[in-house]
Amino acid sequence: MADYIAFLRGINISGKNKVPMAELKLIFEQQGFDGVKTLLNSGNVIFSAESDSEAEVCQKIESALGARYDFDIPVVVMKKSIFIKM
Repeated sequence: MADYIAFLRGINISGKNKVPMAELKLIFEQQGFDGVKTLLNSGNVIFSAESDSEAEVCQKIESALGARYDFDIPVVVMKKSIFIKM
């Protein structure tokens, strides 16, 4: 299992593209991710996934968000270990 950070761009800015953090957390959990934590109202999410592929995880998130919202949400996913090693 790998730890990740997802950055959702362009949400919750000036009342546009609203994504409630509780709803975002639920979407991630429904995709099978574990230990899901959202940070403030930023669209940043920390979680764990079985997959070791950032691209695969990112695609899974983008598909789930695309099915739920009628606006595009660009997503960047990075392994959490990148930040810890600094």
